Amino acid sequence: LVTTKEIAAFITDRALVTVHKDENFDLAAIVARWDSSPDLAKNGVAFLLHGLLDVLVDGYFEAVEALDQEIEELEDLLFLPRSNQTEVQQRSFTLRKSLVVLRRVILPMREVVNTLLRRDLHMQMDEMGPYFQDVYDHVLRVMEWTDSLRDLATSILEANLAIQGNRLNVITKKVTGYAAIIAVPTA
Repeated sequence: LVTTKEIAAFITDRALVTVHKDENFDLAAIVARWDSSPDLAKNGVAFLLHGLLDVLVDGYFEAVEALDQEIEELEDLLFLPRSNQTEVQQRSFTLRKSLVVLRRVILPMREVVNTLLRRDLHMQMDEMGPYFQDVYDHVLRVMEWTDSLRDLATSILEANLAIQGNRLNVITKKVTGYAAIIAVPTA
């Protein structure tokens, strides 16, 4: 299940202040991102904000990749002859729930980055504009990927039900056949 950690960012002309409750928030990754582009540091707060958002969106990619891997494992498990259908169903529901939670986290990020792309903000956006556009494109890709995985998880649930129905039909046919064979001599 996807766990969400909230971070708040306050932006002034000369400062970026972040507030987070999680002690394990990986600030080192953000600092490393800032250190990897010293030529953009002249853009001040816009540069710092871009580094923060870029690291957060990269975290979304990691979460979606992990969920994608889980779906692939679930697909493999679904079509095994002796698979545990209850486990498939439980994992499908958990996976779908995780995808819904992730989408709830990503959706506001799209609005945040879209707001930053507006030209009426008084940040140093001339040089950073394309970088924020890149973050926005990544957010859109993660949202699309999440939506497609959610559809896939729903398809797995439906396929599981169809497989169970088919197995029940086969069993019913066998029982009916045995009943007919037994009924003739009995009659």
